[in-house]
Amino acid sequence: MAAIDDRNKRLDALAEAIRTWSDKRTAEYKDKVAAAKKILKGRTGSERLSTATSEAAQAYLVDEIDTFLLGP
Repeated sequence: MAAIDDRNKRLDALAEAIRTWSDKRTAEYKDKVAAAKKILKGRTGSERLSTATSEAAQAYLVDEIDTFLLGP
């Protein structure tokens, strides 16, 4: 019976360690999710605006060069 009691104590300790580890990991992931949501909320879309502006400037420049080389 001593071996069974010892085994049960070790299993209880293992279960407690797993719960503690799980709680810590869950808290860590929740913190990461919260940080990611703050980053997404803080984004203003400036990257998309910059890309659109660059594309428009590129198209304008190509048109102007074509007009210069080929005439109006």
